[in-house]
Amino acid sequence: MGAFIPECLSESPFTQRLLDAGLTRIHRGKVRDTYELPGHPEHLLQVATDRLSIFDFVLPGEVPDKGAVLTALTVYWFHEILTEQRHHLAAFGAGLDAFLPENLRGFGALRARAVIIRKLDMVPVECVVRGYLTGSGWSSYRKTRSISGHILPEGLHDGSKLPEALFTPTTKAETGHDEAIGADEVRKEHGSWLEALSLSVYRRLHDHAATRGIILADTKFEFGQGGILGDEVGTPDSSRFWDRQEWERAAEQRRSPSGYDKQPVREWGKTVVTPFVKDGKPVTGIDGLDPEDAEQRRFVHGLTVPEAVLDSTTERYRSIFKRLTGLDLADFQTRSLGL
Repeated sequence: MGAFIPECLSESPFTQRLLDAGLTRIHRGKVRDTYELPGHPEHLLQVATDRLSIFDFVLPGEVPDKGAVLTALTVYWFHEILTEQRHHLAAFGAGLDAFLPENLRGFGALRARAVIIRKLDMVPVECVVRGYLTGSGWSSYRKTRSISGHILPEGLHDGSKLPEALFTPTTKAETGHDEAIGADEVRKEHGSWLEALSLSVYRRLHDHAATRGIILADTKFEFGQGGILGDEVGTPDSSRFWDRQEWERAAEQRRSPSGYDKQPVREWGKTVVTPFVKDGKPVTGIDGLDPEDAEQRRFVHGLTVPEAVLDSTTERYRSIFKRLTGLDLADFQTRSLGL
């Protein structure tokens, strides 16, 4: 089962062209669509869309260039930084053509937002690594002074640098919320390699980002059996990036800084007045709704996301791409993707 997609985003001329060319779409995620490739049973075409999700709802609006940034940044990490790490990326950019039907070869819009990946037997764990305390980790710390079984020192604040990077895994849910699970539980079921690999890849991304004045506060990975890194890596959708100088200023006030991600959309989503009531009180904010509830989902899918919020998010995505890679998106696409 895939994600619940708003009707206004259900199809587009772009996706129709892929379907008309003979590709079969086998999965629709919140952001990515996956297609089988005729004649290439061991590979898949994965397309990053401009769709936007918050609080496990896909919103009825798109962030311009979002899919292109996700694709280009994932290619950058895999191809230029994680050169010794086994991963699922098989082809990108002009290399797509070797796997595509003739009538899709040279399709610039596809090169900008798609990659060819190897099929993997995925481990059903979201491998979250945290170097800093914020988000759901901060919520857990306030309740129990621990995250996923890791006991932490007293006196930390939202945004604190942790004594060491922590493996704090969650379940992997197709719809609804991922649920935190203990690191010990993952070790018992899958061995210690998931934790070791996750921490190793995090450190490499973190250390590169640090050379650009960026903090990688937390991120998540997915692995196939045998330790093959899959899915997206080090993107604003899967990671929390902070400007180091802004973090230092925020730390003096014992708070976390603003990130290079979809925070403007989350902040807008928390202000949405809804017609629903919970525990006798009106619900304000999409974060108070249940994505599994059809009526509440219809309400969210009928909203209009302000253009200013979408534009602000686009700017953040493009900005973190340039800071991490040293290139404008268009320059990277010309250099590495054959656009």
